[in-house]
Amino acid sequence: MGYENRIWCGTIGAKYVNQKVELFGWVNRVRDMGGILFVDLRDRSGIIQLVVDQKKVSNFDDLAGLSNEDVIRVVGVVRQRPRDKINTRLPTGEYEVDVERIDILSKSDPLPFAINEEDYKEISTDESLRLRYRFLDLRRPRMFRNLYFRHKFIKKIRDFLDENGFIEVETPILSKPTPEGARDFLVPSRLQPGKFYALPQSPQLYKQILMVSGIDRYFQIAKCLRDEDLRADRQPEFTQLDLEMSFIDQEDIFNLIENLLKEVLLSTMGIELQTPFPRISYKIAMEEYLSDKPDLRFPYPIKRFDTQKVPINNENLRGEVYYLFIPFILNRKEIDNLYNKGYKFLYLIREGENYKGTLLKYIQVEKMNELVENREVYTVLLTFDQPRDKLDEIKRILIDRKVLLPACSFYFLWVKDFPLFKLEEDGKISSEHHPFTNVHPEDKDYLYELYNEFRLSVNFSDIVPKLLNIKSLAYDLVLNGVEVGSGSIRITDPELQKMIFHIIGLTDEEANSKFGFLLNSFRYGVPPHGGIALGLDRIISILLMTNSIRDVIAFPKTQSGSCLLTNSPSEVDRNQLLELGINTVPLAQ
Repeated sequence: MGYENRIWCGTIGAKYVNQKVELFGWVNRVRDMGGILFVDLRDRSGIIQLVVDQKKVSNFDDLAGLSNEDVIRVVGVVRQRPRDKINTRLPTGEYEVDVERIDILSKSDPLPFAINEEDYKEISTDESLRLRYRFLDLRRPRMFRNLYFRHKFIKKIRDFLDENGFIEVETPILSKPTPEGARDFLVPSRLQPGKFYALPQSPQLYKQILMVSGIDRYFQIAKCLRDEDLRADRQPEFTQLDLEMSFIDQEDIFNLIENLLKEVLLSTMGIELQTPFPRISYKIAMEEYLSDKPDLRFPYPIKRFDTQKVPINNENLRGEVYYLFIPFILNRKEIDNLYNKGYKFLYLIREGENYKGTLLKYIQVEKMNELVENREVYTVLLTFDQPRDKLDEIKRILIDRKVLLPACSFYFLWVKDFPLFKLEEDGKISSEHHPFTNVHPEDKDYLYELYNEFRLSVNFSDIVPKLLNIKSLAYDLVLNGVEVGSGSIRITDPELQKMIFHIIGLTDEEANSKFGFLLNSFRYGVPPHGGIALGLDRIISILLMTNSIRDVIAFPKTQSGSCLLTNSPSEVDRNQLLELGINTVPLAQ
């Protein structure tokens, strides 16, 4: 065996023909043809066919029990396959290895599920079984390709940032509990009983301190941990590209991330992104697309229907009226399918000079044509006296049924000017992103006015709607309707920071207890700065079009937060708990 001379199965090609090679790997499939075995040998690079002839292999009798997933060593000569025997499904399908010797290095027990399903088929094995035997699941070529793409994607990110003057700095995993929007994972301290570390939800405070430290271009491929409810695109531990820059504004962040993604996707996927990415405000996103992360691959907007421009001759059409414009004819089958699902709407279809639909008798078609820019062919679906999201549900059904098709595969979008504050269910004001997010320059003076009212106000509810309209310098990056990045320009003015803390209900003492180390650093010269964090698991999952981010993470958790491979979380020895001063009690039902 020799690492330097190792030949990978998937690299066998014309240059190896008539050469003796030594190969290692797992048995992917065995076919016994009576005196000749055809063995597909697999390693991480691919599959090559072995021809094992009883007349040529001295230890042929030892191979009687050869089975799938046995680990073997092979010595043989590479041959060109006859033209009529070429396997076009394999990159190595023109070649095979005429075996001289096979050594079985390790036997495999019977498998809990088949690994060698054809790569072009959907994986049929239940996911919980796959996660329990993850070491087998990761042998699948598709799963390996996912992890290999992830490796190349992240390597290219590192290369790009290094070339652009960034320094990768690791920040602590054992940190201080701070309020960042989700529950912390807590770690008890043995050396300081009764005190706890928190696992970081993000490196937010550390990266701002790095800006104070003069490291004006920081990045990290950071592990982040949040104790929150899980779903297909959320894990308790996940990986971010975290970065921060000094002496910049948000356009500098936008330009950097656009150039980074453009270079990385071109290098790893051959995809040429068009830059700059579109930018829309949070207000427009919510008003026109009913979401702060709209999927604009589908250019079919839902808009408020202007009854002044297009009068509706029907007294029963009351309340808010919205419409979905589709630039082609929706057939009767799809319309009936929507009616059968219980949706109430009127529709109008135009094909040249021909019109039809339940909306036709209530409007002037000339007015409708003006509204849709005189399109010759279209369908309009109109809802009334019901929430706008009903029309969004209709749109989602048409997308799922592939009636509405995307205009592109990957659509990146910046959503900016988020609110500075949000209203919690208990009526309290909190930060929309986090309390270090800077106010939008257009609203800064107004915020100071409101703060004075806030301090003097007896009726707090009068101030709340005004506070919720204050814009911030926060921004999200959206890919195909999924938030994949979030960031902001930070507050560096101590008085403004104190004001924000007061508005969200933190006293000076509480703010100093939670964030004193950051606030103290700001007393010694802090540069203007801002940053962003990109969710790498989500981005890679979308680019590879997997059903879940679990398919791009080597050892993920289930939706209950469990690792089926290691059976964690698990109970610990009671002596360990006593050493930490911890006693467990049943949770109240």
